[in-house]
Amino acid sequence: MKEILMVIPCHRIPERCLHIKGKPMLLCTRCFAILLGYLLTPIAVLASLIIPLWIPLVMAIPMIIDGFTQAWKWRKSTNTLRFITGLLFGVGQALLISTVVWTFVQLIEKNA
Repeated sequence: MKEILMVIPCHRIPERCLHIKGKPMLLCTRCFAILLGYLLTPIAVLASLIIPLWIPLVMAIPMIIDGFTQAWKWRKSTNTLRFITGLLFGVGQALLISTVVWTFVQLIEKNA
């Protein structure tokens, strides 16, 4: 399992990771939350969810703002904020994937 997680691009800075029994996780808090959000993908696809494309874009904005303002050293982020913004982003991506899949299905059915 560790080998699989090491393939995921993540900075793995220990103070930005959640800790279990005093040890940092192999992924930072934001990457972990994004992956949790991705778990919604099969559910969204099975539920045939199609949403306006602006919704996933809006869901990405908090993470972008958090990441850039932290990178520019305007402020320091927290693991709680990283988790929330990462989860929003991951869920938004899951919804985007479902929307793209079902839009293509509808196009194929219409042209069949």
